Amino acid sequence: MQRIELLKKIREQQANKNNTIFNYGIFPSYRSNKILGISRPDDNIFYSAATLYILKSLIPKLTLEEKTIIEEIEKDLSPNFKAYIDKYERNSYNFWQKKEHKHFPNGRILNKLNKFKLPDDMDTTSMIHMITGTPAEHALKTKLILPNHANKTNLTIKNGHPQLKHFKAYSTWFGKNMPIEFDVCVISNILLWVNKYSFELNQWDKASIQLLIKTISDSLYFKSPFRSAPEYPKIEIILYHLCRLASQTPYLNSVKHILIDDLQKVHSESTSDFSKLIIQSSLLKLGHKTTITSVANISIETRNYWWFTAGLLSVYSAPLIKVLAPQELFHFRYTCPAFNLALIFENRVLSKT
Repeated sequence: MQRIELLKKIREQQANKNNTIFNYGIFPSYRSNKILGISRPDDNIFYSAATLYILKSLIPKLTLEEKTIIEEIEKDLSPNFKAYIDKYERNSYNFWQKKEHKHFPNGRILNKLNKFKLPDDMDTTSMIHMITGTPAEHALKTKLILPNHANKTNLTIKNGHPQLKHFKAYSTWFGKNMPIEFDVCVISNILLWVNKYSFELNQWDKASIQLLIKTISDSLYFKSPFRSAPEYPKIEIILYHLCRLASQTPYLNSVKHILIDDLQKVHSESTSDFSKLIIQSSLLKLGHKTTITSVANISIETRNYWWFTAGLLSVYSAPLIKVLAPQELFHFRYTCPAFNLALIFENRVLSKT
């Protein structure tokens, strides 16, 4: 499939005005738990924002026709963002709409229980700031509040890799009483945002960078992807986020060679073509020219590959819960056909195929 055809397919995924489940312009996504036999449409804003982020990051390499399609995608998607902003004083966004009972949308039980509402998160917030061009003075308001939700400011992390617990790094979540959670993919996106706005690095930024360097130096994601990234517990996805940060900032220069070695190891052991595609894109981002298995003609059911997960027990620290938290039974897996197409499109652009 040609690049322009892939981009048109992404465009076709946007909800139209006749869609009764998703707002106009949103990229439909779905959450599922195969063990429980649950599958629901999910109108979160994160997947749409992450899809647009990938597409806009490629603009310097695209044709005029490709750029025009992305402009059309953005025009229809952008009006939706205002439905997900929560705290205007900190310019933060939520994964789900902030209207009553919009968490776990189209659910039967969890959306009735306020206990399962999510606080705003920096993953969604950083993505939307970057793709919408939030003014620097507004992003700075968010930046100044972030240390209040870092490790050891008010709370101390109780999960994750023990060797990382001393870092005063950023947590995934806002929320006064929300437990601290380290997710290296989320931290990577926060640091992309820090770099995008040219913020002067403070002690929490530096601690977050050092946490990532320690994670890479010790290849901790091989020991436990879930402990490294509770929201993104797949090794190729963790490496993708780290490589994206390493390709755009100098923060991880000292450990790029380790990333490349780990990527090659994962590629040699992977049995999934889609995983190999993600690894190849990551290597290309780092300018690594070594020839690896071509995935240019990949054919995949794009609804099947899940990018992130909602772990119902991931923030709890009781010993038994820590054992149960990584189990698939306690996770909702999220898929988005448009996002997966965007990953394929990105690979085509980077590999010039």
